Amino acid sequence: MQMRDLVKPIDQMSDDELREHIRAIRHRREVIRPARAKIVERAVKKESKVRTSKVDKLVSVLSEEERLKLIAALGG
Repeated sequence: MQMRDLVKPIDQMSDDELREHIRAIRHRREVIRPARAKIVERAVKKESKVRTSKVDKLVSVLSEEERLKLIAALGG
């Protein structure tokens, strides 16, 4: 079996086949890529974890009185 037997050339397609081929190509561009969404989601989670850990480190150094003063200053 040859490669040209698997794919029909455009100049040999009927109008209906061409429309269906174009519709299939357009549909393929709109497919949601779950792997890419997961990569973006992980990057956001990683960034938020880094920020949280930095705050935790800063707050853990403070004494109880300093923490209470900070909470009062922040309006809590």
